[in-house]
This record gives sequence, C-alpha cells and structure tokens, in this order.
Amino acid sequence: MLRNLLVVAAPLGAGLVLLGYVLDGRATLGQTALWLGLQLASLGGAGAGLAAVSARARSGRERALLVLATFFAWRVSYFPVMVFSGHVASIGEWTLAAAGLPVFVYSTFLLAVGVLHAVAASLGSLLVVATKPTLRFAAAGAFLLAACVSFAKPDDLLPIPDLQWTLDGAPIPPMRGERGNPYRGAVTAPGYWPHQRVVLVAAALTYDTIPPSPWATTVKAVLEDLFRARPHASTAERVREHYLAYHSAHPLIGCRRLEDCAAFEPVPR
Repeated sequence: MLRNLLVVAAPLGAGLVLLGYVLDGRATLGQTALWLGLQLASLGGAGAGLAAVSARARSGRERALLVLATFFAWRVSYFPVMVFSGHVASIGEWTLAAAGLPVFVYSTFLLAVGVLHAVAASLGSLLVVATKPTLRFAAAGAFLLAACVSFAKPDDLLPIPDLQWTLDGAPIPPMRGERGNPYRGAVTAPGYWPHQRVVLVAAALTYDTIPPSPWATTVKAVLEDLFRARPHASTAERVREHYLAYHSAHPLIGCRRLEDCAAFEPVPR
C-alpha cells in the first residue's frame, strides 16, 4: 500500500511544487492556469489515495465501489479542501517570512490540496473495505460535515464542483484591510438552514487564526467583504469568491510585511 502511494505521489508532489513556484512568480495570476493546477492537485491526490488502497479490494465489484467512493470523496471534500489548503498556505507564508526564507504560496497550496484529497480518498475507501463498523461511521460522519460545506444550496447539487476556469472579466476586488469577523454574528442570524450554519461556525472559528502575513491578510479581507455583500451565496459562488481573493492578493506574494506592500495595486483583468 505504501509503495503504491509513493510511486504515484512522489512525481505528483514534485510537479505540484514546481507548478506552484511558476504561479507564484507570474506578474499576474492566470485563472486558467490556477484552475488547471487545482484540478491536477485534487484529482491527482484522489488518484494517489485510490492507488494506495486498491490492493485491499478483494473482487472486481469491490474495485468498482472503491472508484465510486473515491469520486464521492473528491466531490464532497473539494471546497473544504480548497479552503483549508488556503489556510495552510497562509501559515506557510507567515512561517517562511518570519524565518527570513523565500516566501512561497501556491507550492504549499497545491501540495496541501493533493495531500488532503489523498486523505479524503483513503477515508472514502473505509466506506467500502472497512471491517469495523466504527470506522465506517467515523468516515460517514466526516463526509456528512463536508457535505454541509459543499452543498449550501440546491444549485450546488452537481457532479462537478468547480467550473471556474475563467472569471469572465469579473472585476478583481481591491486590496483593503479587514473590518472584523463577519461570520460570528451570522451564525445566529435568520435566513440560514442548519447545515449552512456549519460553514458559518467553521469560518467564525478560523477567522482569527489566519496569520497577519500580506497574502493571507488580503485574501481574508477580500473574502470578508464578499461575504458581507452576499451573505447567503451558494458554495459555487463561494468558490468563485475564493478565486477573486487569490487574484486580488497575488501582487503581495513575496512581501514580508503588509506595510511594505502598500504600493502594490491589483492588476485589472
């Protein structure tokens, strides 16, 4: 199992780090390149997770079920992984800047996406091959929470979670300072279904854990403004908002302190 994982994951991980390095160094962030990189990381990670567990299948039927479980895990975890990987990238940015090392964002981001989707695929396999009911219940509980994030509205009930290979000329929000946690008050605000409040609770709890590094702070502030403008958006719309935030923050990659980056302005796209 470990050998299968290493054979697939090693070249994939190296490729994602290299692609992330290229994205970091671009003067402007190409949406198609970023979208393709994210698809490669997520599908590649899910494929690596499937390769790691495929040897445990005892029949052709079980192999087919593992493939279906992997697709299910990929679909349900796509947006939660995208969000958490951005958080990982922000911590990586802050850590590298504090240590005086070259700052990378998308190498960390894409690698985190691949690793987390491999973990999600492995969890999905427990729904098929786990011999202990407790493991199946634990995996099912994790995917239930992920589904609350991934399917905010009926419009999100589609097999493909992300078709944002272009932003269609959408204006990139300006870089501006954060105004405060908008999610905490929304947790108890009217107009949300119970499963939608799962997302709000998670966002409220993680808001203050985002480090004060330039790229992370800008992504956080832009998402805050976009949430205030559309507090009841679908998950698909939230995916688009994350891309807009990444574009807005892109000129700040490599800066070590936000005040040193004040001269940068987002490039219109």
